Amino acid sequence: MTTNRENTNQARPRFLNVKELAELLRIKTRTVYEMVSQGRIPYRKVGDRTIFLLDEILEWTRPNAKR
Repeated sequence: MTTNRENTNQARPRFLNVKELAELLRIKTRTVYEMVSQGRIPYRKVGDRTIFLLDEILEWTRPNAKR
């Protein structure tokens, strides 16, 4: 049996910061920033922070993904 809290956590989108994304993609953080500035990767701005929706990144990395 799952609790309401577990259900809520499963429904929430997972966001990554620049460092986490760089580790996931096995690239340098500088490369992530360059890809953001060139519009080559899906991202969000929250104030001065750049964040990435994990589901969008996973879709973006799939072959034949719309970029």
